[in-house]
Amino acid sequence: MKVKELLGNCSKSFHTTSENDTVAQALKLMSGYNVSALVVTDGNIPKGIFTERDLVRCHIIFPDENIKNIPVKDVMTSKLIVADPEDTAEDAMGMMIKAKIRHLPLLSDGKINAVICLEDLVREHVGVLTKELHYLRDYISDLQDAAHD
Repeated sequence: MKVKELLGNCSKSFHTTSENDTVAQALKLMSGYNVSALVVTDGNIPKGIFTERDLVRCHIIFPDENIKNIPVKDVMTSKLIVADPEDTAEDAMGMMIKAKIRHLPLLSDGKINAVICLEDLVREHVGVLTKELHYLRDYISDLQDAAHD
């Protein structure tokens, strides 16, 4: 399955914050939208991602600083790892596992058009495995019925 096909089963929406917003402002957005990551932008240009892990790093780097005074750009993950909508779900999951990330922006024509999370990929994978398990159970049941006939 391609990542673009997975988008029909998960939320395509994603939320952004400016690289000049403070960590406190970003956290307020994350809490309001009930998300664990925001794409960081400068205008319409993606510059990075701010996640819950970045918040932890923020407290390590600036232990005595108020998060109202720390710009997101100082603690965000600036090296964006992105997928193409044509990538397979397995490839996307592999990228995320290898990079130890939980959010993967999808880039098309230089623009981020969605962000998938590891949970989306795992949910899809479990669904496929569940269907396969049901198929195998039916197959075994049919074989057992045929053996008794």
